[in-house]
Formats: sequence, structure tokens, C-alpha cells
Amino acid sequence: MRLRKSNQGKRFNDALAFDLSDGEQADLTQQARHLSDNEFVVDAQQSLDGRNKQDIDAQDSSDFESLDGKQSEARRKKNKRSWAPNPAKPLGEVQPYPTDPAQKWTRTYVGPVKRWTRLEFLVDYWFGDVEDRREIFNDFIQLWYNYQLLPPKLPQGSHQLDVARNGWMPGNFTQYTEEKYRNWYERYLATRTISQTSTPIDKEKAFRWFFPRDEGKIHVLLGHVLNQKEHLMKQGDCLSFSDSGLPIEDESSDDSQIGGWLLDVGGIVLSMGWAPIKGQVDQLLAMSVIPHSDQAFYRDLNDAPKPSELKDGAIQIWKFGVEKDREGISRPARSSPKLIRTICFYWGRVNRMQWCPVPLTITHGVALLAVLCGDGKLRIIEIKRDPERDGVETFEEMQEPLATIKPPKEHSLEINCFSWLNINRIVVGLSDGSVTVWSISPCQQLQRHPVHSSPIMDIVSGYPSKPFLIATMPMGGVFTLTDLNRPTAEKTYHGNPLVSLQPNVLAWSDQLRGFASIWPTSFPGTSTVSFVHSRVFPLSRHICTVEGQTSCLAFGTCHPFLLVGSSDGSVWALNVMRKVLSHREKTHKLKIFQHEYAAPPPPETTNGNGDQIQRRGGCRILHGFLPQLNSHPLGTRIAKESRVKRARGEKKAANKKSKKPEDEVVFEDPADEDEDYFTMVPAPIVVHESQTRITALSWNPNVEFSWWAAAAMGSGLVRIMDLGIENIQAEAEDHVDEPEQAEPNLEGGGNGDIEMGDGSDDDVELVG
Repeated sequence: MRLRKSNQGKRFNDALAFDLSDGEQADLTQQARHLSDNEFVVDAQQSLDGRNKQDIDAQDSSDFESLDGKQSEARRKKNKRSWAPNPAKPLGEVQPYPTDPAQKWTRTYVGPVKRWTRLEFLVDYWFGDVEDRREIFNDFIQLWYNYQLLPPKLPQGSHQLDVARNGWMPGNFTQYTEEKYRNWYERYLATRTISQTSTPIDKEKAFRWFFPRDEGKIHVLLGHVLNQKEHLMKQGDCLSFSDSGLPIEDESSDDSQIGGWLLDVGGIVLSMGWAPIKGQVDQLLAMSVIPHSDQAFYRDLNDAPKPSELKDGAIQIWKFGVEKDREGISRPARSSPKLIRTICFYWGRVNRMQWCPVPLTITHGVALLAVLCGDGKLRIIEIKRDPERDGVETFEEMQEPLATIKPPKEHSLEINCFSWLNINRIVVGLSDGSVTVWSISPCQQLQRHPVHSSPIMDIVSGYPSKPFLIATMPMGGVFTLTDLNRPTAEKTYHGNPLVSLQPNVLAWSDQLRGFASIWPTSFPGTSTVSFVHSRVFPLSRHICTVEGQTSCLAFGTCHPFLLVGSSDGSVWALNVMRKVLSHREKTHKLKIFQHEYAAPPPPETTNGNGDQIQRRGGCRILHGFLPQLNSHPLGTRIAKESRVKRARGEKKAANKKSKKPEDEVVFEDPADEDEDYFTMVPAPIVVHESQTRITALSWNPNVEFSWWAAAAMGSGLVRIMDLGIENIQAEAEDHVDEPEQAEPNLEGGGNGDIEMGDGSDDDVELVG
């Protein structure tokens, strides 16, 4: 125990018997106040001598340094880095915070979970509130552990599908939430005073005022890297891809199976999400798209559009057809995607949007969509689906939403982010660093708590297993976890400060019950993503490091696989469960594709016929990358430096033993032979076009299509991908035959240790 600075010079009673009554102890305390300190008390330092000497030696000697100046000068110089009080300074002066970068222990995690904690104990620490946690997590391991890069495709009616659907929740959770959703909606219809109102509009008006208008065509290079072909796409066009990622020329042919689509939405996608739907039905993807002119570069700021001019906004809802193969697995249909519904309004651009996580009800076919608009208000929109009219494009102008959430009436206070807690609760992050909880019906504020001192850039709820556990990421400060059930008491944070200017870089995994977020790095050319568990939040673990800056993250709702988008146009995928469960096993990451955008020529440039070239530019998409070792650059550098130092030390020791100079041992410096040693120096930083970046990522939350993903690029293209791996049973057997890929087992009290490989692990805990 560390003594307070104010108590290190005080004197205390030598011993107050613990068997005294409260009255007797109070009398002794009162007597001690009127008597001299020298008669009845001893030095606080002497009272520590009775403790175990071994415990005292383990503590920093500066913690018990007395203020009488008895410590020797040599020992004081030895402990000059200690942040103990300086005897030469008065007690009332605040000691400066240590700035020595080697003192990482000032903001580190101290707890039971270590990097080398064995698997069964790690599961107990992480999921200790669940009684049958080992049985449930063992099903998770058997289902996902053998897949390092991409999730498996799950056949209908299988046990694996039930495991992925339920997760930590009971088997009747889906039916329970659907019934509550239906009852809540019926109660809302009976008690509402103002209903949602909208007016149908024609397609011409919608495209003229609300849709981003991108004139001309964009040149897209697709195909194998050695044989890429140019495709011209305009706004609204679609291309089909095969499972191998190659464009399909003839969609009517049965030779190739559809593996996804490439859409041209003609603008920048700020946010998108799949609608939660039950059953084998067509999937819906909602997108908020803004014109490129909103984020274009202007030499003269007077030419840039004013915020007051950006009043028109829209939400596009696309439908993607599905079909079953012979094995009963859902696949993308051969029909092209369709824009079935467009919601237009004059509330400003849509900065963020999110579906209510509860699936559509069977009786009413109603879903709730929350949108954060440019006017600073959060609106809840009621989306009614009629399968019979899905084939018809519908355009409507919204006048009044289902509910409107406004920021508190304070100066320059705005809503920055939000997250659903359940059907009727939503949490909002404000620009002053506070968090508010709102009820939708009736629409009113329930709670408000100060969490940060800077604007909150991202907020995520732990729905469904931990819905009232929220993580908040400020613009500048520390990553914080708050339990809304007891917000003033149950709160923790990670002591490593960060700066976050980018939304969509915080995600929740319900299978692992943890958060993935960006992490501070010392090199601006790369960015790091870390994982923090909700029960040991101050402890973070490295997930992956990518080139460029992380622009968006997406955790699977029904699996522990993560998608990472970067500013260099790359999309990465990896299995976070396999990464965080062991500190020695070598894991890999996969680059799904690489997008690169080229700016168009100046507007006065003409082609051979004298026609002016449209300013749309071109892009190239590469795929077919090999998996890469998912290592931490810092750990790799430290390991190589240690190997070089050890080899040089062995050389010196061998030369000292040799008696003659001609017997000198010939030594080859690893730094001269190992080519990888020089890769410790980071590569030059490449500045890409702003439209090269990945703007949004989303996994499908429906378990029957949980291996579908969507990636939006800054050039205006959106790629829908079927990333599932087939033949899971055969592949699982092949993996089990390999000892280094064998899955751990928690049944029967096994050791559960996943320490494999050569022991030279380069995974580093991000603890400070």
C-alpha cells in the first residue's frame, strides 16, 4: 500500500485494538488528540517495519521515503526517476507528472489477466458472469477458431447456425425481442399524438434535388493483376463478380456462381448498414450518400458550399436478391441489385445512420432507422416493408419523423454520435463530452452524465448481451467504458490517451464481449487496431497494424471476424478470436482488395474528337492477395534487436576466451545478413487521393447471411462481397490433422493452453 504524501510526515497511534467497542475506541482517539505526539505515537516509517520484509522490499523504496532527509545521497540519486515527493519541496506543491518515456508503469494495467494467461482461466476472467461460460465458449471455438481469415458458410438447420444466432443469449431471445417489439409498436400506435408523415415524389424531383449528381463515367480497371480490363460505369450501374473476384461478362451463364456486386452510387458513402431481417428473404442495405463537392478541395474557400446550403439529404435503400444452392446455403442471386426506396428530406446531409438491432416484425413488417442529420438533430424513421412492392422504386419526401431527439438548449451543443440500447432506448454522445439516454416513446431525455472533457466522436453499446455497457471515444482523451445502470460508480478507462478525429473506428463484438478501436502509434505511416475486453477494460491487446490510417471498422454480429478499412484503399480481414486467445501462436491477416483512385485531368483537356473529357477520374481494384503474418511491428523490431545484441555478446565472450589473436572467432553480424533487419525502418509515407480511402464497412447482421459484407470507397463505388468459406466440415477435419492448427478444448478441464509455434512471438500488449 502506498502512503499518501500528506501522511508520510504524520504520526499515528501505535496500535488500536480491533476488539475495542466503538465508544472505547472513540475515547482513546479523543485522548490522543489532546496529548503530545511524542508520548503515544511512533514514526509512520517504523510502523511499517513490523510488516513482512519481503513485501516491503518488493515496493519501490521511494514510496516509504521519509521527509527527514535521512536517505543517503547515493540512494536518492539512484531513485531520481521515482515520482515520490521531493524532500526539498514543500508538501503543498503539486509534483510534476513524469515525462520520462521509459516510465510506462505510471499508466499500465495491473490485474489478474496477463498475456500468458491460460485459456480456461482467461474465459473465467472474461465471462465470469455466465454460469455455463466454458460450454458456450467451447462451441464458439469449435465453430470459428480454425478459420484465420474469413468466416465459414453455415448450412440451414445446423447446430452451428444456432450457435452463431444465439451467441451468449438464450435460445428464445429472438422470439422474445420480436414479441416485445410488436407489443411496443402496438402501444405506440395507440398512444401517439403525432404520426410520421411523408409525401410521394417523382423520380425526376428526387434526382434533381436530393440525389448526388455525378456526371460522366468513371473508368474502372478490374480483373487479374496481369490482365485487367477497363470498364466504364456511371451512376446507378452494377457489375457482378464471381467467387474468385473476377467480373462476370455473361450473367445468364451457369458456369460461374455470383460472389458479389460492384455498385456506382455516384457519391461518398458516409454511413451504411444492413437491415436486420429474419428468414431467407432479400437483403436490404441502407446508405447515406453525399456529393463529392461537399468534401472537394477548394483553393478559394468562398467557392466551397456553405453549411446552410447543404439542406437536402437522402437515405437510399437497396435490395439484393438471394437464392439457395444445392447444399441449402444462401448465395447472391443472378439478378442485379435494385434501389427500392429513397427517403428524402430537408434536414441536411445524413452524417450517421443505424438500424434498430431488433429484426423486422412478421406482423407489421416495420423497422426503425435512426439518422443524424446536418441540422444537429437525431431522428427516428419508421420503415414499412411490403414485399409485394419491393420491385417498384419508391421516392418519398419526409415531413415529420416518428421521433426527434434534440440536443440540450446550451450554447454550441451538438449531437456527434449515437447508439441503440434496445427497442425504446438510444444513447447519444454530445459535443461537450456528456452522454444522454433518450426514450423514443415517449420521446424524452432520461439521463445525462459527464464522461469526457472533449467532444465524443464515437459511442457503441454492448447490445445484446451488455446493452447498457457503452464505450465512448473522445476527440482527445482516454477511451472510457460506462455502465449506464450505475453511471456514477461503474466507470473505467484505459490510461493511454489518444486523439480521434475519424468516426466509425469503434466496434463491438458480442461473441468476445469486447471492443475494437484505433490505437495511438508512433509512426504516422501506419495505424494500429487494438482489442479491449469489457471486464478488463484497461488491458488492451494488439489486433493488427495496417498501412495508412484506419478509416473504418466493422465487427461481425454473428462471428468474431473484423474488417478494417484504410486510407490507402485497402480492406483487411482477420479472426480476432484467434488473435487474442494466444500470445504465441502465429496468426495471419488478409487483404481483401486494394482500391486506388486517380484524379481526372484538368477540365480544359479534350480528347481526339475535340470533346471535353468528363471530370470523373478512374480507379483500379486489385484482389487475390496472399495472407500476411499478423505481427506487431514493435514486437518484431524488439525481437530482431535482441537477437543482434545476443549474437554480438556471444562474439565478445568467445573472443575473450581465445588466447591468440589468430584464434579470434569469426562473427557475422545478423544486421548485415538479415534483410528483414533493415525493414525495422518504416517505408516512406505515401499520401493518397482522398477518394482512394475506404469510407464505410458493414457485416450483414442476419445469421443466414452473416458472411456477406459491404465496403464503400471514396470514388463512389460500393462492393458487396460474399466472403464465406464453404465445406466447413471437410476443412475442419483437415485443420485438426495439423497439430499447429488444432483447436483448443475447454471440456473436461483441459489445460486450454494455446502456446504453439517457436516461442518468438511478436505480439505485444498495448498497456501504456
